[in-house]
Amino acid sequence: MQYGLTSKQLRLYKFIKSYIAKKTISPSFDEMKKAVGLKSKSGVKQIVDQLENRKWITTLKARARSIRIAK
Repeated sequence: MQYGLTSKQLRLYKFIKSYIAKKTISPSFDEMKKAVGLKSKSGVKQIVDQLENRKWITTLKARARSIRIAK
C-alpha cells in the first residue's frame, strides 16, 4: 500500500487526476471502470467512496462528473 491506498485505489486516483488535468472535467464511471479494469460501475463507486472517505477526492452528490482532487 502506497500512500495508505490499495493498488486499485491508487490506480483510480492517478487516472482521475490525470484525466482532470487533460480534460478539465472528471471521467465518467464507464471511463474509470475501463481504466482500472473493473467489471462493474458499482466497483468503481465503491473505490470512489473509499477515496472520498480518505479525503483524497471530493464529489458533489447526484451530479455526474463532479469529482475534484483534494490532495
